Amino acid sequence: MKKKVRTTKDVLEEQEARAKTERENALTVKASSTALATDSSNPWIEIGAELDKFLGAPLLKFTKQGEFAISEVDTVPDGTRCVAHCDLMEIGWVKWADSRPTGDRKVGLVADGFIPPQKSDLPDRDESLWEIQDDGERRDPWAFQMSVPLTVLDAGSETYKFTTGSKGGLRCLSALTRAYGKRVAAKKLGQPVIELQSDSYKHRTYGKIFFPVMHIVGWTGADGKPQSLADELNDDLPDDLKGRAA
Repeated sequence: MKKKVRTTKDVLEEQEARAKTERENALTVKASSTALATDSSNPWIEIGAELDKFLGAPLLKFTKQGEFAISEVDTVPDGTRCVAHCDLMEIGWVKWADSRPTGDRKVGLVADGFIPPQKSDLPDRDESLWEIQDDGERRDPWAFQMSVPLTVLDAGSETYKFTTGSKGGLRCLSALTRAYGKRVAAKKLGQPVIELQSDSYKHRTYGKIFFPVMHIVGWTGADGKPQSLADELNDDLPDDLKGRAA
């Protein structure tokens, strides 16, 4: 049997079919993602989202004065409600030099099962080479930290990356991860809706010490939007009773 010779037209049709399949697969992946959703039909919004990934979300930190701050002059007030994207939470070690983070990181997503290395397994273990702090003590260049993206629930819907390495901040995110973990174990969808707050305690040496609090006030639904109280109550009912609470 004579083998059919592929023409230029045949090759172009095959390439077009493959490209169509790849585009459809890409859209399917985007639709099923638990990350922040974008409107794939709007190329301006889509490219903006890609640039956000490259540039990174603005950092949100908790200051010694008990404020959530974006910069030295911009703060996010107590009581602000946000969606905490626990599925994008990161944990690990970051290397510092001259009071600034360097590009050296041992960080990964909690959702991927990332386990940070032990401190003893990190580089730079020779303490004689560590920087000397103002108090005369040498400081380990590697600092442990956690971070989580927070989307403010207002007209702007700005997303910030809350990053912390303090004991109070780590306790705050630890409580958030436990609550989210219980939600996942119960096979429920959604991210926690939190209210940013601050609290404090009195230290014998350093006086008043502030720490961040992220009080969970609700959860998002499968569409990524905060659920109403009725929806949340209905979500906790057995399947055969759902819909009767309305």
